Amino acid sequence: MLTIIICLSCIAFMPYVASIIGGYYRVSQKGTYDLVNPRAQALQLVGAGARSQYLQANCWEALILFSVAILAVFLAGANIETVGMLSVAFVVIRCVYFFAYLANMAMLRFTAFTLGFFCCAGLFYMAVNAAIL
Repeated sequence: MLTIIICLSCIAFMPYVASIIGGYYRVSQKGTYDLVNPRAQALQLVGAGARSQYLQANCWEALILFSVAILAVFLAGANIETVGMLSVAFVVIRCVYFFAYLANMAMLRFTAFTLGFFCCAGLFYMAVNAAIL
């Protein structure tokens, strides 16, 4: 159970880490962080700065999918050990995805995204299996 909570926490804070990285690029590329129109400024970023903004959005999406998958396995009473293993795998894969996105490594990013998606699909499969049995 603790492993799953730690994994949820890691995934929950990833969008904020991406935001901090995006803030760094805003200041380095634009000279300041525009608190009045931050979204307009984000649209002006290029390279890793722009990717950090897209990464943040994707991190929010991954958080939603993973959180709902974890909720489903708990509601269904699925095997906690397997859930823990898939959760750890998801966090490790999302870390690879995070760095691949920033480094503009498209194939690695695509592979990590796909593997992470399959981890969540596996969690949903476990939930359905547990609910049927």
